[in-house]
Amino acid sequence: MNNLKSLRKAHNISQAEIADKLGIKPAAVSKYETGRVPLTETSIEKLCQILHVSADELLGIAPGVSAKASSISSGVAGPIYPSSVTLEDYLCTLIHTIAQQKKQMDQTIRNLHSCGIPTVTISRVTAIQEEDILKLLEQP
Repeated sequence: MNNLKSLRKAHNISQAEIADKLGIKPAAVSKYETGRVPLTETSIEKLCQILHVSADELLGIAPGVSAKASSISSGVAGPIYPSSVTLEDYLCTLIHTIAQQKKQMDQTIRNLHSCGIPTVTISRVTAIQEEDILKLLEQP
């Protein structure tokens, strides 16, 4: 899970203010904070600028590390990971996060299917190919 809620509160910023700066609804900020909806790359970039933190701190990869301590940076996203974390550890954390999100998405697809939602609709909503959804549903 990310640190958005604690960072937002530490900066004394409301969900409505964050939502306004991101151009989204406050309910979406709540979903970001609880992890029900993963942060997009664009949202991560904007939130890092709004909260003056690194992506690592926002995502909970390396709490408390300032952006200036980063060892590698991107021209678009700025700091990528702090020098106190090895690239291998950083990548393992990212892979773990992606795996968790994939597992959540798979369960959401199964839930939608069990509610009678057609796979073509699930495909449109999730941007996952219908063939891949059918393969997922065949798995035990």
